[in-house]
Amino acid sequence: MRNSLLIFLSVFFLNTLIAQDDPVLFTVEGTPVSLSEFDYIYNKNNGKNADYSEKSVQEYLDLYVNFKLKVQRAREMKLDTIKTLQKELDGYRKQLSNAYLVDNEVSDNLIKEVFERKKEDLRISHILIAASDKDNLVRQKEVQGKLQKIEKALAGGLKFEDVAKQFSDDKQSSVNGGDIGYITSMLPQGFYDFESSVYGLKVGEVSAPVKSPYGYHIAKLTERRPARGEMEISHILIRKKYKGQEVPGAKKKVDSLYNALKLGADFEKVCKEHSEDLKTKTRGGYLGFFGINRYEKSFEEAAFGLEVDNAIAAPIETAVGYHIIRRISKKDLTDFSKAKKQLKRVVSKSSRFDIARKALIEQIKEEGAFTENRNALGQFKSTLDKEFFNFQWEIPELPDMELFSFKNNQRATVREFAAYCKRSSKARLRYNKTTDPNKAADELYDQFVTDAAIQYEESNLENKYPEFKALMREYREGILLFEATEREVWSKASSDTLGLKNYYNQNKEKYKWNERARVTQYDFNVTEAKKMKKVFKLLKKKSIPEVQEKFKDDKLKIGSKELVIDKSDDRLKDIRKWKIGEMTRPSADVKMGKTTVFKIMEILPAGQKQLSDARGYVISDYQDSLEKSWISDLKSKYTVQINEEVFKSLIK
Repeated sequence: MRNSLLIFLSVFFLNTLIAQDDPVLFTVEGTPVSLSEFDYIYNKNNGKNADYSEKSVQEYLDLYVNFKLKVQRAREMKLDTIKTLQKELDGYRKQLSNAYLVDNEVSDNLIKEVFERKKEDLRISHILIAASDKDNLVRQKEVQGKLQKIEKALAGGLKFEDVAKQFSDDKQSSVNGGDIGYITSMLPQGFYDFESSVYGLKVGEVSAPVKSPYGYHIAKLTERRPARGEMEISHILIRKKYKGQEVPGAKKKVDSLYNALKLGADFEKVCKEHSEDLKTKTRGGYLGFFGINRYEKSFEEAAFGLEVDNAIAAPIETAVGYHIIRRISKKDLTDFSKAKKQLKRVVSKSSRFDIARKALIEQIKEEGAFTENRNALGQFKSTLDKEFFNFQWEIPELPDMELFSFKNNQRATVREFAAYCKRSSKARLRYNKTTDPNKAADELYDQFVTDAAIQYEESNLENKYPEFKALMREYREGILLFEATEREVWSKASSDTLGLKNYYNQNKEKYKWNERARVTQYDFNVTEAKKMKKVFKLLKKKSIPEVQEKFKDDKLKIGSKELVIDKSDDRLKDIRKWKIGEMTRPSADVKMGKTTVFKIMEILPAGQKQLSDARGYVISDYQDSLEKSWISDLKSKYTVQINEEVFKSLIK
């Protein structure tokens, strides 16, 4: 027992602080376990069975106290100082940190953003000024000049529609005053900034110029509506033209089909017999899910006008012909838990993920009070030449100035950055030797800072995420528990020959054979039922050589092996009488190309198992016995105190 005054005071003050917001449920040798910790682990491991009944909570409390006793013993054994275990824990932490940084701080935010945006469709008008990242300086100035003219015209009161007609390089939409119709999230790759800009507008507002792969957009939001989402449909198509010529009676035919459907005709049958969409008619006209801007406006309006599943729209006309549309289902836009998995898969592959990750790094730098010494970086860059791109580049002699720092005293020096560049030989060698070494150094520096920012954020995850803190505690204590149990129980049970033998002798009655049979397993290279029936019939009367002789023209092969099988074994389940000579019915395995039959050759009575026969079972039971003794010893060695008042507060 630890009785020092220092430990007593430490525990007393720790318990006092915790009790203010999170009361202590129990202590093991003075080490507190809070109510929130127990509640978290109880919920996590019991799931739907976490009913908070007194019986349930008490049972789990007993288990958790035993767990904490073992952890206390592991710490006393100083297992937490073993380098291999520390390295293992560091590996877990790294994996978990990456998951939290990516999932919690990037993916989750992006998924929630897309989910919320998908609830609305936006009608947008835009003015496009075509531009490319490869534009020369003259073209860049020309583009900026156009943008300034447009902004000046709009500020001067000219109508957006008129400005679009005059300036926009999108000739298709400019004739309509820039109107591009409705859009919804997620827009294609490269349009994340544009999407974020327009979703941030109020109806009637005009955005600042936003860059996309096509150039610069100035957008106006003209309307918001509840999102149409995605609908699953099938259709019947009657074409109105054939080889460029009008098909007479097409409209009359589609109306006739629609009337038949209204009277109860089967949609899929009508589709297979009459639809002229050769790609879909054989599968009932199935088109799958679609969203806005996929098909012609008349088609989209008719489909989204269907309010219930299996509803059928009156025939509508498109450029290809007349359609009868049936609604199959509509995706639910309100259930985040359903949408999250699909959105995560899409979001993680999009360019917005990299954009959001860069934004996260900037946010971390801001929260971490990041400061940098650009002069020190400049001095390092001034020493570089083309040798920087050689594998054998040597770090130059430099004063070890501070390069940057965070508020938690995490800092980096010029020499550390130079060492990073030296280690990053692959990154250096990928540059063409015509590249400016300063540009290469800047890119390596950005990655060096990014790595440092992530390291800073990782060190702060316990404070930001209670779940992360709880999981790390589980990993830490789980590793200690495993190592302590391995030393105190598992390895002892398998290596303590004398103890194992004594345990077996004291518990012999537990290890007995049931009635068994010595059997022969016959494997025939036959799977055809009729042929095997003939073979089996002869096998009942004749010996194996005689059976083979009878079927030698069929190239019958028979393999056999002797086995001892328990009476309850499934392989003998169809034995009708438990006696010598009885056989199982043939069991064919087409994949393996064989049929198997078991034949009883000898009945073996129930009896005592030797230690060698039951070794695996004895070791397992001996481990359980050792663990119970170990827990009993730990309970007598360490003081456990339960706060009954806090315990009762858990009961529902």
